[in-house]
Amino acid sequence: MTIIFPDTPAARRMEQLLVLVKDASPAAIAMFIDETYTADFAAAKPLKDRITTIMEWHIRGVMEVISVSESSPNSIDILVEQGTSLERWWLSLAVEGNAPWRIVSLASERAPLPVTAPEGSDTEIAYKIVDYVNRLAEADLYSGCVLVARHGTILAQQAYGFANRDFDIPNTISTRFNVASLTKMWTAIAICQLIEAGDISLADRLSKFQAFPDAETANRITVAHLLSHTSGLGDYFTDAFYARPRDTIRQIDDFLQVSSRAPLAFDPGTSWKYSNTGMVLLGRIIELTSGDNYVDYLQKHIFDVAGMKDTSFPELDQVNPRIAVGYGRKWNESGLRIVNNLYDNAVKGCPAGCAYGTVSDIFCFAEAFNSSRLVSRAMAQQMTTAKPELGSPDYGFGFAVMPDRAIYGHSGGLLGASSNLDISNDPEGWVIVILANDIGMRAPTLKARQLIGVMVHEPEGSRAYLPNAGRRIR
Repeated sequence: MTIIFPDTPAARRMEQLLVLVKDASPAAIAMFIDETYTADFAAAKPLKDRITTIMEWHIRGVMEVISVSESSPNSIDILVEQGTSLERWWLSLAVEGNAPWRIVSLASERAPLPVTAPEGSDTEIAYKIVDYVNRLAEADLYSGCVLVARHGTILAQQAYGFANRDFDIPNTISTRFNVASLTKMWTAIAICQLIEAGDISLADRLSKFQAFPDAETANRITVAHLLSHTSGLGDYFTDAFYARPRDTIRQIDDFLQVSSRAPLAFDPGTSWKYSNTGMVLLGRIIELTSGDNYVDYLQKHIFDVAGMKDTSFPELDQVNPRIAVGYGRKWNESGLRIVNNLYDNAVKGCPAGCAYGTVSDIFCFAEAFNSSRLVSRAMAQQMTTAKPELGSPDYGFGFAVMPDRAIYGHSGGLLGASSNLDISNDPEGWVIVILANDIGMRAPTLKARQLIGVMVHEPEGSRAYLPNAGRRIR
């Protein structure tokens, strides 16, 4: 169905943008910005970032307009679907109030795929997921490994792309990937194990264990705040982190030394802000309470119990069998460079992220968690229930939570690594693991949810609910 745009200045600019996405090149994007953006809007972001956004749209296929949701002479919002990846986006564009109608804002928001009733047997659905990911891999939009299971049975698993592009070494189902922030689930489980053992409590103050960023602030933050990202603390990806040699960042203290000590973003328990530093502090609490090194604790109480034989925190300046090198695309006015992440991240992971594991290990973890081998059923329920009373509407304790607990799990991403674990509750029994040594996990995640028939609710006043899918100014 062809969508007819209204005859307005904003709609005409949107049509020009869609043509640009279809025929994009860095030079064409730079010219488009120079000719159609206001000076202030053009200067609001580096040119290379704008080139990256539009070229990444371009390689995902022509944007077909699905609908025009809002329109006025000076603004327009549309829903589009990409021809190759089948991803959907909301695009919002506004122009100035007078000729020549230059663009004053352009924002995008990832849109969930329409929910469809599952078609076929569980195995057929699993292979539809695998086939879709193969479509992405053939377009160089995904490199990694996918596993689909239901009711404890692995239905399909397949690897795509290269673990090492220098030597054309392919990924396999036994390749170990950087699982990024999936690590946070294990940190949270370790804390909840210590809670169930009576060694700590959700109400304990951070000041009982660590005066970070200072004693007064630490006394305002509880373990519950740290688990739910409602502490107001920040991140360790600071100027100090990037200025420090990566091989000197290996232990919890190293990450805390480079972490932001800025004032809290809000009063603890009143709002939500993803905090890597908060998870690192939970790792410190695990060490102080258990007497074990953080990694040793996870090995004994989580990895060994779940049968995760290939999950660990390798030091990347050593020899590590079956490790996937991470890769990313970097665009600028000169074109595309494929880069690796060997010098981008710390040499060893931490309680906030960057353990390494296989898709089968993540599946084993999900099965162990669901069968109460790691924490009790009551604690698992508490961990996978959102905490709006703390300012966290879609995050529990170490787990992201879809509305009504339809799905819980976690995602993660950074240059050269992205991951997602979905454990479905409605429909029940699905476990979908997506690990990548690029940033390509999001499209397979959304497609898998669509194919298993997950209902994505649309709260009143909101276009659609999707964790980690905020609006981005382009």
